[in-house]
Amino acid sequence: MMVMGNRVQRGGQVLGHWPTLHPSQLDDGDLRIETDDRDVLAEVLSVGLGGTDLGHVFSGHTPSPVGAVT
Repeated sequence: MMVMGNRVQRGGQVLGHWPTLHPSQLDDGDLRIETDDRDVLAEVLSVGLGGTDLGHVFSGHTPSPVGAVT
């Protein structure tokens, strides 16, 4: 996922864990999911757009900060 804008923190970097391509690190031949897209989107909505009630947007998911938006 790419996040762009003037509030993006530490631009030009990969945030989170970057897995290797070693077969033991793959999930059925694919890269493992390391970051939930909902966490990034929740941060953009709450920090970037001003505090949306995320309980209605991501029902049943408690977002974790990823540090993409300031």
